Amino acid sequence: MCAKIVVFAPHPDDEIYGCGGSILKWIEEGHDVHVVYVTDNRVLIKWGRKENQLIEELAKEYVNLTEDQVAKIALKEAEVVAKAFGFPKNNVYFFKFHDQGAMNKIDLGVSLSKEIIKDADRIVIDSDNNNHPDHQATHTMAKRAAIELKLRNIEFYVCTLYNILKAPKEKQIKINIVDYRDKLSEIMKNYKTQLCLKDTRAGWETLKLKRTERFGIFTLEDANKYYNF
Repeated sequence: MCAKIVVFAPHPDDEIYGCGGSILKWIEEGHDVHVVYVTDNRVLIKWGRKENQLIEELAKEYVNLTEDQVAKIALKEAEVVAKAFGFPKNNVYFFKFHDQGAMNKIDLGVSLSKEIIKDADRIVIDSDNNNHPDHQATHTMAKRAAIELKLRNIEFYVCTLYNILKAPKEKQIKINIVDYRDKLSEIMKNYKTQLCLKDTRAGWETLKLKRTERFGIFTLEDANKYYNF
């Protein structure tokens, strides 16, 4: 049975590291998969330099650009990545919230999310109690939109990028992505700005070794009862 699956990516590239292999699997299986890019990565270069994460040689064409210019490049990269995944153009959404500023846009994010998820069967989001404010904001806006719409039959696949999965075993699922990891690694090459960061580049190099993606699975009845949801 074909399901409508909506993946929320707090930043361009989070869809890759959070659930990229699963996205490829779901698309191959014929599901109607959508992706929402919440922020625009505009402070990527500035943040990388501040945190000693920037690979200067790789970033030299970006270091003198304005934040608006970096954001434009990053969102264009996301368009290319979405096409490489196989998302239909109408299944790709950009909220264009400023990187590091999503917490100030939760109400707008809820409003925008409602139209996208109103007929969804599954929502994929990063964890609650999140150490990264943009990831926490994305979780909050997607969950709140579902609560306000009273989507009782929807399921939430919760992944963890900045904290750990504490869901009970009966609420966990592992998806085998061995057949998709090489393609996923190739797709990641399109995020040239992201690959200027040391940690992102290290993560890219391990994508071909990744065997599974793990999620906590929840319903609206579980909201605010679990660490991750």
